[in-house]
Amino acid sequence: MFDPKLLLPEKLYALPGFEINIYFQNVVTVINPANFAFDVECEKGRCDALRWRWTPEETDVGEHRLKLSVWSDEGLLAEAETTVIVSPRNAGEGGKLTILQIGASCMAAKGHGEQLFSRFRLPGNPQLVMLGSHGPDYGPAVPGGPANEAFGGWSWRTFFEKESSSQLDNDGLHPKRPYDVPSPFLFDRNGKKEFDFQAYLSTVCGGARPDVIYFELGVNGLFLAHNDEEFETIWERDVYPFMVRMFREIRAVLPQVIFGVELIPRGNWSQDAFGKSYGCLQSRRRWLLNADLLFRKYISLSRELGYLLIPEYNNCDGDVNYPVMEEPVYAASPVLVKRASNGLHATPEGYSQWVDSEYFFLKYLLANSLRPGQTAGQ
Repeated sequence: MFDPKLLLPEKLYALPGFEINIYFQNVVTVINPANFAFDVECEKGRCDALRWRWTPEETDVGEHRLKLSVWSDEGLLAEAETTVIVSPRNAGEGGKLTILQIGASCMAAKGHGEQLFSRFRLPGNPQLVMLGSHGPDYGPAVPGGPANEAFGGWSWRTFFEKESSSQLDNDGLHPKRPYDVPSPFLFDRNGKKEFDFQAYLSTVCGGARPDVIYFELGVNGLFLAHNDEEFETIWERDVYPFMVRMFREIRAVLPQVIFGVELIPRGNWSQDAFGKSYGCLQSRRRWLLNADLLFRKYISLSRELGYLLIPEYNNCDGDVNYPVMEEPVYAASPVLVKRASNGLHATPEGYSQWVDSEYFFLKYLLANSLRPGQTAGQ
């Protein structure tokens, strides 16, 4: 029987007054989801053709079970369950939350960090402190404003090995990096560069210590794998060892810090977007398979390596929330058409849905793990 590779995270996070979605095209690897039917069993929300959606109310705070099944004309193909956890909208109110985001181009993009920062300026929130050497879209970090450690094209490995501004680990997909700098975590030690997180906190963060660190990493490198064997080779060489090392190095300085790993949106639903962004280097079909493999790795390792998952891929509309461009229908034609034009990088509206998932996750931590005003190590 055909396997659509249905994948739901164990937990989905939600908040009163905000919409949470499961876009069906984002949780399977099928080429054409219109060939399948998706059924949702849940006491809450609404099942549409393309998604399940729900905007919780204050009375919905708590846990809600959801079951999703995928059907063909031949019958049931797959089913999976998750728990939707609705946190109080005022979780952490009056306290302080300090975070550090470490990632790649989507985390660095304009519209990402600003929107997360703005969520925490809504009533019922703690003060959000975002650490990092630069602001959104590689602008300067403004004290008291959004900041991050995210760089286009970077991987887990890059943060340990990029020693100079001319040393571009160019994967062919980021030929003009807007912010070509050494790893902010490398410092001169005995004539060589070494990863030193304590020095980073002292020199870049003014001694501030994050309560939560979460990562948007893993796509770069793995994105270009053209089969499962290539994926496994890159994973074992360039991803897994450096994930382990990252957690170990940071925990040596912050033993109580909470780690999160993002399961990021799987990108545009159109091959046109992947053709525009990557030519023939990678197809949407193969990237869906790579993303599925990556997410399953992250899910299987979460308990062993001691991090929480931040599910975002379910919550992003891969059609309307990605850029489009107008071009001739073919080279000599006077007729212009609009086509999707970016495979992985969303519009501000797309980053808004992405950021909602981060916001829900952080509010869950405030409601369940962090006390208002608590700092790492307490």
